[in-house]
Amino acid sequence: MESQTYKIYFNEGALIITDSLDALKGIPNLYFIGDEELQKSFKILISSESYGKAMTFGLMCPDPKATFEEFAEEYIVIQAAGGLVFNKNSELLTIKRNGVWDLPKGKIEKYEDQRAAALREVMEETGINHINISEKIGETYHAYYEDEAILLKETHWYKMNSQGNPGLTPQEEEGITEVKFAGLDWFDSEEFKTYASIRDIINQAKSMPELEMQ
Repeated sequence: MESQTYKIYFNEGALIITDSLDALKGIPNLYFIGDEELQKSFKILISSESYGKAMTFGLMCPDPKATFEEFAEEYIVIQAAGGLVFNKNSELLTIKRNGVWDLPKGKIEKYEDQRAAALREVMEETGINHINISEKIGETYHAYYEDEAILLKETHWYKMNSQGNPGLTPQEEEGITEVKFAGLDWFDSEEFKTYASIRDIINQAKSMPELEMQ
């Protein structure tokens, strides 16, 4: 059976729920917790950022999915979708939003499914329109404050392919100032400053067989 891992980020800190010890290896400032400490640890996580120390709490359990779903019941969950768009040279589309490199994504609208939302957000934020959507890569999770409430955003990511040489136009009203395709090596460089959850989904996509062979 394939292992399950849920990483809920708050800035650079994270709460990791997993059934695989490998998912917790090599993580700095990692603290192992038990089931009964889940909510308490998350509250410590989101307060520790104010002290300048990004902490990570790891929970080993037999059923991460059920544990995560029970954890998420305590929060308002926002559904979002986005895309990792590759061109014929296996370069990946990236955007700079509010000064930070990111991937195109946004909230799923009412009566809209994940795939439709992912395509719409990619087209709106980058100006690209000649794309094909293929398989789902996975999900990322991050928490944030809005009007003093803690929201939990679940973003569904899809692999997409771009044909030809599309025109790229940043959606400036969304704080996007730059859109470009870049080689996969660039995403490992110091220039690519981004969020931990974005690094996770890019690394997941890079491990897909069709990209490993190229």
